[in-house]
Amino acid sequence: MKFKLVEKETCPRCGEKFECSKSGKCWCYEVNVPINVLDKINSEYNSCLCPDCLKKLSFSPKRSASD
Repeated sequence: MKFKLVEKETCPRCGEKFECSKSGKCWCYEVNVPINVLDKINSEYNSCLCPDCLKKLSFSPKRSASD
């Protein structure tokens, strides 16, 4: 019998609580995150982001040079 380890995490970006499955396929594998966004997340945060933050960062529109 396999047990799935699910941990309570706090999102370092927004402070919301969420569940992270460290020992199995987590919800985050279902989010398509561009490599440049992953690099930015890895450089700015030291742990996983909540579903809302990960989705917002993954699908945010490109900013123009004037933004």
